[in-house]
Amino acid sequence: MADDKRKDLLRKLSRNLVVTVPMMTVVAVAGFSDSNASSFSLIPSAEAAQGEAEGYGEAEGEAQGEAEAGQAEAEGQAEGEAEGQGEGEGEAEGAAEGEGEAEAEGSSASLKDAVSRPEGYTPYQGNVAKLVAQGEKLFNDKTLSSNGLSCATCHANGAGYSASFKNDYPHPVAMAQRDFDMDEVYLDEMVQICMVAPMAAEPLDWDGQQLAALTEFMRQEQEAFKGR
Repeated sequence: MADDKRKDLLRKLSRNLVVTVPMMTVVAVAGFSDSNASSFSLIPSAEAAQGEAEGYGEAEGEAQGEAEAGQAEAEGQAEGEAEGQGEGEGEAEGAAEGEGEAEAEGSSASLKDAVSRPEGYTPYQGNVAKLVAQGEKLFNDKTLSSNGLSCATCHANGAGYSASFKNDYPHPVAMAQRDFDMDEVYLDEMVQICMVAPMAAEPLDWDGQQLAALTEFMRQEQEAFKGR
């Protein structure tokens, strides 16, 4: 576009020079001296044309420089805004992560409280044989869970117990340490952990007969496991 404008200007200047030539001829015939005629020579006109073209080029250069400076300033401002937006998004993500971690910690603490023996807890007392019989039924009862599992799903015929199951309670259990941050557990706490974790159900009532029944049946399972 700039070259086209420059060419157009030079064409106009050329047309002016063409008109100047006959005028100079007429003046010479009228008897003007060479010195007078020199004042109408082509050199001043050519110099004027060149000066005008150069002036146009300088003006165009200045305009282009201003445009480039404006573009650079706009790009710098856009980059600054993008950096600010990125920092804002980073802060928002950090806050979201912090909230997520706080929620996870709160959830973990809540689960630990749910499966830990309450303060001043006294286990349900009843006929041991009856409790064992009831506990065996509950051991196979899928309705205790929310996902169709029962205790027997993982532990049928003595399967699925870790070696630590032979140890007297309370003792450390890997699942209790990993998922509930409990250093060691009682047998009834382990029953509650299985209710909440694999079976995805609410913990049993701490002073209820069902928890006592399952605990007594598991005590019997433990004795059988020790004998294997």
